[in-house]
Amino acid sequence: MKGILFDLDDTLYARESFMQSGFAEVAAQIADSWRRNRGALLTTLRQAHLDLHQGREFQLLCLEHRLPLSLVPLLVKTFREHRPRIALTLSVRTLLQTLRQDGWRLGILTNGDPGVQRRKIDALGLLPLIDEVVFAEEHGGKPNPAAFLVATQRLRLRPTQCLHVGDDPIGDVAGARAAGLRVIRVLAPPEAGACAPVVERNGRLPEADATVDTVLDVARVAAQVLTESPDVV
Repeated sequence: MKGILFDLDDTLYARESFMQSGFAEVAAQIADSWRRNRGALLTTLRQAHLDLHQGREFQLLCLEHRLPLSLVPLLVKTFREHRPRIALTLSVRTLLQTLRQDGWRLGILTNGDPGVQRRKIDALGLLPLIDEVVFAEEHGGKPNPAAFLVATQRLRLRPTQCLHVGDDPIGDVAGARAAGLRVIRVLAPPEAGACAPVVERNGRLPEADATVDTVLDVARVAAQVLTESPDVV
């Protein structure tokens, strides 16, 4: 038996598409309620995001368009609770189907608010393609090893029978290694088509068992990475 746990954001799809979907929803809400230009609102949000003001986009939006700052909690709620307009690429869908046909049990282990993450998974149409979903925040959050162990138990596998695939060197790589899983690290989301720059944290990155450009390369290396485990049959 063998299994693969996948991170969600920036592993199976590009989280940036979710951000842009949320910005569009917020811009539409303000345009309808406050008679502002929707295109101008969206431009402000996107520019604030590009200018590395992550987490303060809505405050800057209110200042730029003469809106009360008391609106910010409502805008955050709209962003978090909207139904995302995001899609899984055909290549990722085919990858997951192929892995299951090859005998892999597949799961998703994702950080973040479970309600938000559940809406992402629904919008991406992932449920028919995998066996289990575990919301890490309900089990201590990644990199807590407990979250990984819950996920392997849901797949009815031992940690040594599982790979974890993710982009984050701490949440994914260090967390999975601490739980006894082998790890494949992806450097960019599937839509990117090229490696993202690797940013070191605390001066050193935990080592993955393999590193690939995107999740689309996982099928090529997964079996080899897991071969050394004596529990894989």
